[in-house]
Amino acid sequence: MTQIVEYGDNDDARYEIEADTRSNVLYLTFSGSLTAEEMATAADETVAAAERLDDGFGIVNDISTFTPPSPEAAEPIKEAQVDLKEMGVGDVVRVVADDTSAVTENAFQRRSRQAGYTGKTAGSRAEAERKLDC
Repeated sequence: MTQIVEYGDNDDARYEIEADTRSNVLYLTFSGSLTAEEMATAADETVAAAERLDDGFGIVNDISTFTPPSPEAAEPIKEAQVDLKEMGVGDVVRVVADDTSAVTENAFQRRSRQAGYTGKTAGSRAEAERKLDC
């Protein structure tokens, strides 16, 4: 299992990437407000971690405390979503909370549809794992 945890320049900014080769699931957690540079690094590290997984891998993406990124910071997310689709991503489940920004949730869903897949939503990591079909 590979795990990366990085803290951003802003007080609440953080991302975590974990590739679980046993379950063939990529776990992502984004919180706070990441800069465009931090988001680009996170996107690159996400794709690199996914390369350790088999075709049909699942993704659990916790965006429950993520602040909507700037348009510049959103571009690497879009590019990573296209790369993940090309790598053979299976199910994608986003963890959201009642107070998760609708802008954030809708933007992730819109970009994933543009990349060629859709994502499910869940209220917790455990629920997201149950919703994975991989």
